[in-house]
Amino acid sequence: MKCKSVIPGVVALVAAVGLSGCEKKSEPAAKPAAADNQTTAAADWCAEHGVPESICTRCNPKLIAEFKQKGDWCKEHSLPESQCLECNPDLKEKFEAMKPKGK
Repeated sequence: MKCKSVIPGVVALVAAVGLSGCEKKSEPAAKPAAADNQTTAAADWCAEHGVPESICTRCNPKLIAEFKQKGDWCKEHSLPESQCLECNPDLKEKFEAMKPKGK
């Protein structure tokens, strides 16, 4: 009779040990979103001209036609009006705020 009372305990122990091996392994901690954004911003920053690389017409002249088509062009300074600090000095703060830290 003693054997019958031990069986449920053994079954429970075996089940517990077996299930513990099926636990999901913890995933490596994800990078904080801010770090990803900073990396992305740094990759899309033209340090030479102080604007995002993706809109820098001095580095990528192919973008000029698109800005001209939108009516966003400063003929006097050969830049998009939306980037012309000579005509719009208040833009300097905007681009400084966009600038990645350490650039």
